[in-house]
Amino acid sequence: MVILSGMSYNLAMEKLSFKRVRTKRELTQAMAVRRAVFIVEQKIDEAEEYDGLDDTSLHFVALSDGKVVGTARVRFPSPEYAKIERMAVLKEFRRCGVGTGILARVEKELKARRVPVAVLHSQITAAPFYESRGYKPVGAHFYEAGIEHSKMKKQIGKD
Repeated sequence: MVILSGMSYNLAMEKLSFKRVRTKRELTQAMAVRRAVFIVEQKIDEAEEYDGLDDTSLHFVALSDGKVVGTARVRFPSPEYAKIERMAVLKEFRRCGVGTGILARVEKELKARRVPVAVLHSQITAAPFYESRGYKPVGAHFYEAGIEHSKMKKQIGKD
């Protein structure tokens, strides 16, 4: 049963929760998820993954029994939009609602901050997931880290 207002629900007997990163330990665990997904699984260069922007970004995590199993970061390049980046879910937790929960938590934060639009660069294989969450493709496909991507955006809130 999903309870979005409380941002947690039970999944296969495991309690999932979604939150903004507040501790160094949570951030370290989020970085470990990114390492597992992007560097190990997808073979993205470590220097490209850790781009020096993490210290000035917001980070969000999905936790299962206290362990970080998914993450995303958010930057604010402009007052007109926020950019959701580095969304990653451990392989064994994919297609279980973790990504949906992280996006819901991120969007809740963006609404609270009165950010009107969220943008992201989706890997082509993940684009249907984002489309099912209301994100629309914008422009032509392009490559980042050697992987085909699509820029996508979604109206989040109004001023």
